[in-house]
Amino acid sequence: MSRAGASPKINVIFRSCDLVNAVHNAPRPFNLDKKTLIKICFKSLYNALQGFNYHIVVLGDNLSPEMKSFFSGFDIEFIEGVFGNDNSIRETIKIAERFNDDEWVYFCEDDYLHTKDAMQKIITLITEKETIIPGNIRVNQLLRKRQITLLSIPRFFKKPNLVVFPADYPDRYMQEFSKRDFIFHTTNSHWRQVYDTTFTFLMQVKDVKNKRQILWKSANKANDRYLSSNLYGKSFFFNKLLCLSPLPSVATHMHEQTMSPLQDWEGIVNELKAEISS
Repeated sequence: MSRAGASPKINVIFRSCDLVNAVHNAPRPFNLDKKTLIKICFKSLYNALQGFNYHIVVLGDNLSPEMKSFFSGFDIEFIEGVFGNDNSIRETIKIAERFNDDEWVYFCEDDYLHTKDAMQKIITLITEKETIIPGNIRVNQLLRKRQITLLSIPRFFKKPNLVVFPADYPDRYMQEFSKRDFIFHTTNSHWRQVYDTTFTFLMQVKDVKNKRQILWKSANKANDRYLSSNLYGKSFFFNKLLCLSPLPSVATHMHEQTMSPLQDWEGIVNELKAEISS
């Protein structure tokens, strides 16, 4: 389960419900039914975690016997109940607060498909996060063929902590939504600053506890807009976090209109379907 001393501990809270195909009735790709979708999404994440230090909690919301049987085949902590979407989000916050401050928690919805190297890239980002520093705002002027800095404004008093959103949403490439964003790199991947996420993201446990009020309030009607506007910094990071998303994506939200580009998701699906049926 773990590679001793090699990586921070990742506590996954996998929030699952197979009674509702999609909250907004958005069509699923590759003609997948919800049970198969959950199985391949979980298996993709489970595969990506192998070799790292992790713990998985599956929060089952009114799960069917078939899905309970599926999860029983894995070394996980299983919590079940009848919660509904909002209360299941609140339950994940309660669970996250059990973990040690220096550990990380991955709030993961059950319809995110991951690449094999997803955790490798995410954990590299976490271990190299001290190199991720948003630059100052500078006003320069060209004077005798030299750039002179007239004004430099810091974007933070204290270096912002990190949130990881694993999916590269396709709307970020649409002209109407395009922005000037920070681009960073680690030793194995590139990352783009983003300002909005769903309820699937990683953050350090100490930040979950510090931002509990925001997280708790955002659970009301599953308001990810409130979550994003209050949790993530844009140009400045005073009391806000820096949220990064990978380029290319290491996960995709499994709706036809939100599939992340530049990955063979159908090939990954077919491979995982063969794994879960064997």
